[in-house]
Amino acid sequence: MQEGREHIAVLDGVRAYAVLIVMGFHLWQQSWLQNLFPSDLLRPLGVQHFSLTWLPRTGYMFVDVLLLLSGFCLFLPYARQMADPLAPAPDGPGLYFKKRAARILPAYYLCLLVSLLFFVRPAQYASFGGYLQDLFAHLTCTHNLWPQSYLGTKFSGALWTLGVEVQFYLLFPLLARIFRRFPLQSWAALCLAAEAYIALFAHQPAGGADPLHINQLPAMLGVYANGMLAAVIWCRLHRRPGASRRQTALAATLVCAASFAALVCMLQDGLNRAPVVQRWQVDFRFLFSAAACVFILSLGLSCRAVQWIFSNRATRFTALISYNLYLWHMTVLLQCKAWRLPPYPDAPANAFAWPQSANGEPWHLAWQIQYTALFWTASLAVAILATYLVEKPAAKRILRLHFPRFREKGADRAPMA
Repeated sequence: MQEGREHIAVLDGVRAYAVLIVMGFHLWQQSWLQNLFPSDLLRPLGVQHFSLTWLPRTGYMFVDVLLLLSGFCLFLPYARQMADPLAPAPDGPGLYFKKRAARILPAYYLCLLVSLLFFVRPAQYASFGGYLQDLFAHLTCTHNLWPQSYLGTKFSGALWTLGVEVQFYLLFPLLARIFRRFPLQSWAALCLAAEAYIALFAHQPAGGADPLHINQLPAMLGVYANGMLAAVIWCRLHRRPGASRRQTALAATLVCAASFAALVCMLQDGLNRAPVVQRWQVDFRFLFSAAACVFILSLGLSCRAVQWIFSNRATRFTALISYNLYLWHMTVLLQCKAWRLPPYPDAPANAFAWPQSANGEPWHLAWQIQYTALFWTASLAVAILATYLVEKPAAKRILRLHFPRFREKGADRAPMA
């Protein structure tokens, strides 16, 4: 598929699938719905047991894929100019910060406002000061820095990613200038800084991991660095003429399949062998994001049939609303359960994780399926409304207010946050 100068179509699918898998992970945490695939259909082929439950159970790793895409997309204008000095210059700092703010803040602050009006109350905190601290941290996108506003927050737990993203946005103009001049050295420095931070602050004795530090920006620098370097490699690969790309389609498809298999094997390893999941997550973060980069790079050169899986109307639309899917899905998920939609009986004495732990009850499977269907339907509806009624109109108005002649290009395919 031909790639435009501003938009890489296959990234729509990568972003869309990553967001959906993260949502599936949080859904699995609340429903414990196991594999529903009818294994009997595959037994004539010699497959005795087939399950996809491993995918949502390891979906937390795909948050890193979203951050990787952010680093890739943000650095792409610089990478294009590195490959072609005649390419359009990247945005200056002023326009860059205004575009980032217009892109993420209206929808994010709407999410916080709705939570404040309907779901988050001062009475839920040990003190009113704790309530104000949590609110201030979320308003300033620093909530992932403090245990009270990260581990103990009453807002959506998925919003910690916005803190990481905004903090990276603030550093990016300086990082981009250095990375453009010294790409390999900068990549190595960022990766080493991330590994040093993980070793010093995220690792705990006896093979544990600190839940606060594993998801702070310094621990993610290697993921962002991989995305930025992948943008450089992408632009170098796509300088070749179309005939050359056609000749490499088969090889790229094979590499794409191999990297996909490597990602699956890593996820299976983390699910089946890791004694502490968070320790495995932080230790394999760099390797997983590197394999994801290989997958993305080879996907861009693979055959049309493979590219179509990641570049079609469904993936384009899902990518379009992906930011609000991410913002709202945890609120939808938890409120449906809090409101008992669908209904479920009261928890018995000493019940743990109710009602998902009610395995064997006659109503349990029906509740799991109904809850799953309601979650996906409501999340899509809320994301569509938030995207078209708030995110897009607000972004256009903000940018036109500051730049009357500005017409945003490729806004639908901007980084996730």
